[in-house]
Amino acid sequence: MTAGKILTEAAGRLAKAGVDEPAPNAQWLLAGAMGVERLRLLAEPDLPVPPEALARFEAFLRLKEEGQPLAYILGWQDFRDIRLKVDGRVLVPRPETEELAGFAADFLRGRGGEVSALDYGAGSGAIGLWLAHEFPALKLTSLEVSPEALACARENAAELGLSSRCSFVEASTLDAVEGPFDIIVSNPPYIPTEVIPGLAPEVLSEPHVALDGGEDGLDVARMLARLAPSRLKAGGALLMELGGGQAAALLEAMSGEVWTGKRTFSDLNGIYRFLFAVKR
Repeated sequence: MTAGKILTEAAGRLAKAGVDEPAPNAQWLLAGAMGVERLRLLAEPDLPVPPEALARFEAFLRLKEEGQPLAYILGWQDFRDIRLKVDGRVLVPRPETEELAGFAADFLRGRGGEVSALDYGAGSGAIGLWLAHEFPALKLTSLEVSPEALACARENAAELGLSSRCSFVEASTLDAVEGPFDIIVSNPPYIPTEVIPGLAPEVLSEPHVALDGGEDGLDVARMLARLAPSRLKAGGALLMELGGGQAAALLEAMSGEVWTGKRTFSDLNGIYRFLFAVKR
């Protein structure tokens, strides 16, 4: 069977199962099963698919039909210009979190020299490890409440050759670290508890602890805003990704006597979800 014919049939199956973007998902799954680049499948629709690859693809397809995230099936997720191991232990990094990492890098470029960063709720390690990859003089602390997720972050650090500049802390609050840091960056859980049961099956397959932000979604974010000043250097920044409208609400409650430069940034869809503030 040829790649083009298989992809057409698979996209139809995924569409019937209610999968968003069925055609690209089918392409990524077949490319993963065959061990080839996705674009090759588009350029060579007559490419033969070996029987063993077809069997792998069928197993992948069934997982996708059942609502598994694409990254879990493939076992990896690209994050800016690094590739991370991703599985059921961790949240799948989103494009918005890539934007968050970019904002953090913009701030750190203005600091110069040796810099230190705390990635709270590290998950796969995406934000912090990309910053360590981007800044050779950066010292990273990855803090994560889930031991399984922290293990994944360690594995990714080792694979990227960054372990020597990283430390990993299993904890739920900033009380477990001293700092001081140039930046504390976080994509904390921010979904209100009552909203979670109505989320898409793919999202519900991700770790609950990485999703649930309490009654209004801001439990963890408030803790970070409260404790961050004692863990930041003067002029250091707190940067968070939150849900639409949450960043502005939290900024209002952050004292101007402690924080300066308070602002929100929008993502590429125009949603103001990024909170930024500098310790005086």
